[in-house]
Amino acid sequence: MTTNDDANLTAPDEVLSVWHYFEAFPMETLTKAWVYKTHGPRQRGVQEMDEHRARYGASGNCFDLAFWLEQRFNDAGVESWFVSDDITSEGAHVAVIAKDSEGRRYLCDLGDLWLQPLAIDSEVRVPLRGYYPGADDTTRLGGGALLVDYHRFGGKRSNQRYDLSPIPSEVFGAAAETNQARLAKVLVEMRDAPNLAHWEYEDSVTRWSKHTGLFEKAIEGTRAASTAIADQTGMNADYVADCLEAFSELRK
Repeated sequence: MTTNDDANLTAPDEVLSVWHYFEAFPMETLTKAWVYKTHGPRQRGVQEMDEHRARYGASGNCFDLAFWLEQRFNDAGVESWFVSDDITSEGAHVAVIAKDSEGRRYLCDLGDLWLQPLAIDSEVRVPLRGYYPGADDTTRLGGGALLVDYHRFGGKRSNQRYDLSPIPSEVFGAAAETNQARLAKVLVEMRDAPNLAHWEYEDSVTRWSKHTGLFEKAIEGTRAASTAIADQTGMNADYVADCLEAFSELRK
């Protein structure tokens, strides 16, 4: 039987020391609407994101988090670059690849709320637990891309593709500006690392994704939604309510 060598999959301290800074960060599109309404749609800089984090407990969407993480790696002297499934698509998802001092590469995906970075220079053939909340993972390499298969409760499976080619900063920046002007849906996600679980709020419904199944609950009203989101993420409830109102106004 083929097994995974967990020691070779775990990132070293030089990568983890940066990653750990973001462990309590949600992924959220709320701030996108708040920025859109108050300042006009745009990609925030790292200093501004730090300020919003300190003041409101806010974080951002996958573009915000990738930009933030890559800058932290750069500050720490860790080589890193942006990757995506398709950076030019409307639904583009972005993440970061970090390379350690030995030349090993690690997928660092805050936007999809991975529990920890994953080594990607060899394939994971046996479903691996402890890296993605609510699912076990296998990986495949081919054609310059990484394909992650998520194995969920009841035999359900999904996948995510990452083109491992570095995205130039100017291309990433242009895509980020475009993305921040799109208000597709209200989405807030949070990892529960101790229980390997994933919580999300999406347009009036909360969901827990666990290894034992998917659990949903409807939430009615802005105040109830903002309280539920604040309780799970640590964000300021009044700020969350302002963001939800901004989303409602801008999508009319």
